[in-house]
Amino acid sequence: MPTSIYDLVIPTFTRGLKMYHHILTKAEEYAKEKGLNADQEFVQAKLVEDQLPLLFQVQNTTNIAHITVGRLTGAEPRAFENNEKTLAELRVRVQNTIDLLKSVKPEDVNSREDATTNLQVRTEWIVARHILTCTSSSALGKTYQVSVKKAILEHGQTNFFFHLVTGYSILRAKGVPVGKADYLGSFLDL
Repeated sequence: MPTSIYDLVIPTFTRGLKMYHHILTKAEEYAKEKGLNADQEFVQAKLVEDQLPLLFQVQNTTNIAHITVGRLTGAEPRAFENNEKTLAELRVRVQNTIDLLKSVKPEDVNSREDATTNLQVRTEWIVARHILTCTSSSALGKTYQVSVKKAILEHGQTNFFFHLVTGYSILRAKGVPVGKADYLGSFLDL
């Protein structure tokens, strides 16, 4: 039996967001143990100065999940306001996205993989220059009609994991005691 687009995406995104929820909780526990203000210490933390902070990494990971659900089901994605300011608010956002993913049924998704969707290649995506080297940098800033499957497997999943791992790395760099087991634990369905 072939693997469906639902099986490739929905459970994987759900597990990834469970990991995010877990490490955000660990960050709060670590801050409390060290006498730190978790929100001041972590929400605007970055790995390097020209990178967007943890706040953006979590918001963007959940936005990608919402956009993906919209592409997979044909429904209009529910937009977030991006107004979170605390780790607790980010955890609520992550949990709400997990709940959305859990509401998606295979039959709502699997017939849509060949439908077309818009994929916008934004100019601020530095990575896009690498992805599009086979085309050209003139592809930047344009919107393309691609299959839902292509948009999700070649862009959505890659982008989801980029922001997931970046958020993990920010917390790790700030001293939060997270390791590979924290990351992989949510993905292993044993």
